[in-house]
Amino acid sequence: MATKNWAKIQRELKRRGFAPGPVDGVRGGKTIEAVRAFQRKYGLVADGIVGNKTYRALFDTSAAAGLSIMTAAHMIDTAYHLDPLRPTAGDMKLNSEFDVYVAKRCTVKGVEAYMLSNNCLLIPGSNGLNDYLRFNLRLWGVGRRRLSFREEAKKQDVETGTRLGFSRTFWHQGFLSHAKKIHEWVGPDANDWPEMIIGHSLGAAAAQILSKTWAAPAIGFAAPRPRKSQGAVELSNLSLSICRKDDIVCYLPNAFHRVGQTRILRHKRPKAGLNHDMEAYIDALKNRKLFSGIPTTWNP
Repeated sequence: MATKNWAKIQRELKRRGFAPGPVDGVRGGKTIEAVRAFQRKYGLVADGIVGNKTYRALFDTSAAAGLSIMTAAHMIDTAYHLDPLRPTAGDMKLNSEFDVYVAKRCTVKGVEAYMLSNNCLLIPGSNGLNDYLRFNLRLWGVGRRRLSFREEAKKQDVETGTRLGFSRTFWHQGFLSHAKKIHEWVGPDANDWPEMIIGHSLGAAAAQILSKTWAAPAIGFAAPRPRKSQGAVELSNLSLSICRKDDIVCYLPNAFHRVGQTRILRHKRPKAGLNHDMEAYIDALKNRKLFSGIPTTWNP
């Protein structure tokens, strides 16, 4: 986990009327007691730890509120510089440029996902050939076994019951397998579910599935097609896919479809090549054609 900015936390506690002691950037006894007092006032667990929920309450942050498309692009690009096991320079960049830190890292083999302190979930794409073979090429499942998300009771709605993505549809089995592993890693507690999902490539496929699973807005860059059937499904409006016109990966697999809304990103000066990585997408966002339909922010 990246080092928290304790001076900033102390200043905010002081501004809110709590007494953290001197603003020296040190997590001392007075600062811990001030955090506990804040947590008690706002109905949080009074453990003195500035975790995910406490940070969001203290700074009134929400991953879904006012997140710009460009910020989302830079954040998911930074995810490729994170490590599932230890802090890296990517952690420092998240902290310094976006004022967030990695609150939880997915350590499931072959799957990368990072829950940030503002409750935003980053899902980068394949980081190797094994990931690609394991998930991207697995359209129809293994043998006769087919994966699916099921609700225990269809009468349960997204406000009061489970959000396991029951949709009467057939998903690309590799993409669904990847999404399910992330779903299981996050866990069943609704307090741990993300408020925003940002994905790229394989991660953008998972984002489309998990968006409706958790009823959370999602932005997917270079998004492949995860769904066999067409038409809207429940909560599909929460998912936004941004695809470069000259990125062939976005149009695969054939006969499959994306979930939710899709916006086509056209570069003012098209370039040769695959144009699939986040560097190519950030470049296109900066140099896109006018009236491309790409929203400034995503908060459906």
